[in-house]
Amino acid sequence: MVILNVNADAVIRFTATLERLSKSALPVAVRTSLNSAAFDVKTDTMPIAADVFVHRSPTFFKATSKVAPAKGFDINEMHSTVGFMPQSGAKESGGATKDLEQQEDSGTIEHRTFVPLAAARAGGSFNRNVSPKNRLKAIKDKIKDAKDSAGATDAAKFFSTAMFVGKGGFVIAGKNKRMLVRINSIHREGGKTFVNSTALYSVKSGRQVKPKATHFMRIASLQSAKKIEGYYILAAQKQLAKLGG
Repeated sequence: MVILNVNADAVIRFTATLERLSKSALPVAVRTSLNSAAFDVKTDTMPIAADVFVHRSPTFFKATSKVAPAKGFDINEMHSTVGFMPQSGAKESGGATKDLEQQEDSGTIEHRTFVPLAAARAGGSFNRNVSPKNRLKAIKDKIKDAKDSAGATDAAKFFSTAMFVGKGGFVIAGKNKRMLVRINSIHREGGKTFVNSTALYSVKSGRQVKPKATHFMRIASLQSAKKIEGYYILAAQKQLAKLGG
């Protein structure tokens, strides 16, 4: 939390003058400075601090960061906040916005049963988002788990499941190291049937991920906090100019 001290040495002269000139002048100056600091986090210091992340979506931080501005005239109750919320009506993969809280302080991200591999992402790159055609929501009705198939071995179970779903279907295969794979083709050659597939997701039920703490919002907030007295002085000067102080 960043606190504006209106009685600090650098600003006390402005505070005393504003209180003398008008009942609303001081609250307006305080409110303006708090909001300026919050918007500085959103537009300036946070995007820089967020460079610790791989930016799979260039507009993600800008689109999901929100400012709740300070309101009213009661200085003791006045505050502005900045944080992240999913875009209204937008599709979001993996709860990315919610997971930022865990990445800030090295919390635990729950329910990561399916973790996308590079092949699931656009251009086969870990630096890109999962391709629309490979998103779980798009393929969930085409997925079959090989463990539910008859077969003496894991290989036999995979083969029978792949034959069932056919080209373009998806199979969860393996026992200890499970993968969700896409069936690319099924063809016969020399009297044998071959299944060509691509692994898209690592699969582990109940998996938890504990990312390294980034503290990127704390760093950004502290950087903007250094500017808050300057914002207050600018806001106070505008009020003085307006009121003839």
